[in-house]
Amino acid sequence: MKNRYIPITLIVAVLSVAAIAGFLFPPAVQENPARVVMDNSGGRVIFTHFVHADEYGYECSDCHHDDIGQERPISCGSCHPVAFDAKFRAEHQKSFPSEEACLRCHDDVPTGPLAEEDKPDTESIPLRAEAFHAQCMDCHESDGGPYGEDSCYDCHAR
Repeated sequence: MKNRYIPITLIVAVLSVAAIAGFLFPPAVQENPARVVMDNSGGRVIFTHFVHADEYGYECSDCHHDDIGQERPISCGSCHPVAFDAKFRAEHQKSFPSEEACLRCHDDVPTGPLAEEDKPDTESIPLRAEAFHAQCMDCHESDGGPYGEDSCYDCHAR
């Protein structure tokens, strides 16, 4: 009866060693994420970031127009929100690493609540879904990716 516990004990020991090794020696952080999931009203899109960046050869600046000198691009939603609602207006400034980013939309670095005439024209800034869709469709049209009305479900989940 005791011999039947030996394989179980060995399996538990091997799995424990593997778990400890995985904890002590985590995998290196990838320079580019493998995939980015974007939820939207047209159906979830799983964007293969690694393939577009490494295999197709796109540079970061081909998609990210983030030129204020940080190592990694600022999140798209920092400038292109789902909606220009009260939550975005109150919290967006926390997304930026320096006040230099404020000057993209504001004439001066805001120091408090803005008068209506000092607020940027949000009509000229595309919302996140509009910005993503325009960016993707422009590249797909010019570079031969899925494009056109019949190609929506090549990227969007149903």
